[in-house]
Amino acid sequence: MSKQLSEPLILLDADVVRHFINGSRIFELQKIYPKRFVMLEKVKDELCRSKSLETIVNNFISMTSLPLMPFPRDLNIVKEYAILKKSFGDGESACMAVAKFQKQYIASSNLKDIKAYCEVNSIVYLTTMDILCDALEKGILSEIECNKFIADVKAKGSKLPVSTMAEYKKMKGYIK
Repeated sequence: MSKQLSEPLILLDADVVRHFINGSRIFELQKIYPKRFVMLEKVKDELCRSKSLETIVNNFISMTSLPLMPFPRDLNIVKEYAILKKSFGDGESACMAVAKFQKQYIASSNLKDIKAYCEVNSIVYLTTMDILCDALEKGILSEIECNKFIADVKAKGSKLPVSTMAEYKKMKGYIK
C-alpha cells in the first residue's frame, strides 16, 4: 500500500481553537499537524465576535501563518451549508459542508453537533483530546503539560471528557 502524497487539510472549528487558547497552548497547535490546519473565514468571524478573543485569534493566524480559507462558492457546498445552518452554528455548518465536498478533516469537540453527520458522510474528525493525544505521542507536550492543559481548559468553563491523559487513554482502551 502506498502512502498518500498529501494528507487532507484539517478544518479548525471554533471550540478547538477556544480550548487551545484556554489551555495556553494555541501556538503549539500548528506544530502538531504541520501545514494541515486551515481556518474557514466563517470560523474566524465566529471566534472574533468575542472581543476578548479577537487579538489572540488574529495573532495566532498571523504568527503561525495559518491559512484562512474563504467560504467556497461551489453550489453543492453552499446548499449543504444552508441546510446545516438550520440546525447548527456557523462554524460547524461551514466545516461540515466543506469537509463533505472537499474530503477534508474537521477538528471539533462539539460531538453533539458533528458526530452523526460526520459518520454518515465518512468525514474524519479530531477532538481536542485526540489532538492532545497526538501532541503527547509526538513529544510536543509532556503528560504533565497535557494534564495542566486539561485542568486549565476545564477551569475556564469548557468541557472535556476527562481530567487527565491517563483517564483518556483508559477511556479509549489504549491502556488497561
